[in-house]
Amino acid sequence: MCKRPLLFSIALLFATTSLGQTNDVGRRLEDVERHYEEAKKWEQQANWSGAEAEWRSVLQIVPNDARAWTNLGVSLSRQNKSAEAVEAWQRAIAIEPGLAGPHLNLGLALVRNRAYTEAIAPLRRTLEIEPENDEARRALALALVGIEQFPNASREIAQLLVKAPRDSVLLEMAAQSFMQQARFEEAVSVLKRRLDLGNASSHLWAQFGDALDGAKRTPEALEAYRHAVQLAPDSVVTRYGLGYLYWKLYRYDEARRELDEVLRLEPGNARAAFTLGDLYLTTGDAARAVPLLEKAATEYPNEFDTRFALGRALLSTGNQERAIKELRAAVKLADSIADGHFQLGRALIQTGEKDEGKRELDRARELQNAKRNAEAERFRKKP
Repeated sequence: MCKRPLLFSIALLFATTSLGQTNDVGRRLEDVERHYEEAKKWEQQANWSGAEAEWRSVLQIVPNDARAWTNLGVSLSRQNKSAEAVEAWQRAIAIEPGLAGPHLNLGLALVRNRAYTEAIAPLRRTLEIEPENDEARRALALALVGIEQFPNASREIAQLLVKAPRDSVLLEMAAQSFMQQARFEEAVSVLKRRLDLGNASSHLWAQFGDALDGAKRTPEALEAYRHAVQLAPDSVVTRYGLGYLYWKLYRYDEARRELDEVLRLEPGNARAAFTLGDLYLTTGDAARAVPLLEKAATEYPNEFDTRFALGRALLSTGNQERAIKELRAAVKLADSIADGHFQLGRALIQTGEKDEGKRELDRARELQNAKRNAEAERFRKKP
């Protein structure tokens, strides 16, 4: 609640009276004081309707008391009368623009309602008036994250962390913001600080693993994901992440174990089916890869990787007709990938369609040469 300076109300009362009405002013001032005290009492008891009535009584006496309008807004907000609360705060701002309270309350209410874009202006105005208002800065950071202005959010969070370096919520918010900006090393740093505080969830360990992997520290990421799985062994998302990292590090037996467990827990998990199918294809067991890749391609028919991997698996098992169908679909989805044209061209030539096969191989060669030339040009320009 905003506290009313006595002199402020006296000034308001005298502004609307003549000298011959001094006694009346005194009585009105006493009434204002009484209503203020009653409102404070009701607020301490969380009786927000009682507080609302007292603030309205104050405003009948001094309609331009910005602090009373601010506190009325709080009472209304606590009763879920959001529209009336916003109107009260806007009245307070119109009367006294330099008063921080109504700007802050308006911004906080908008953040609670996920109206992040609208919340930014009143929260920034609060900080112009009170630069050290951490509540406003924290709400502003949350609003900026909400509208995906992550660099701006990071700057606000950094200022808060200077004052509260062990604030777990701020550290997690900072990590989220850094991850969205692909600033992985910074995300690793703040997540390490958060994990050192203890009481870390499986999700937090998994996020730490994602940050480490993004920073090209995949072996460390694997260890983070092992912690995550220990804390939540039935989480298919976390266990898939562990299996994927084993696959990425060519630890295929361990990857197979984790991916099998994901599919046991959730048989329809197409991501796990694709990764396990690709693992079997990579290790030369195309027959076991086909049903898994079929499941993935059915779930993700518009993804190059699923159609391409299935085409290769079918080609390896001798099902050339279906392989060509899948490879054609893959090339149509991503015409600029040389390997797609190469595999399709090879399959077409095997089935006797030499002219079309040659065109596909020529296209693959053209794309590969363009890629080599672009890489050579980048190397030439590199200082």
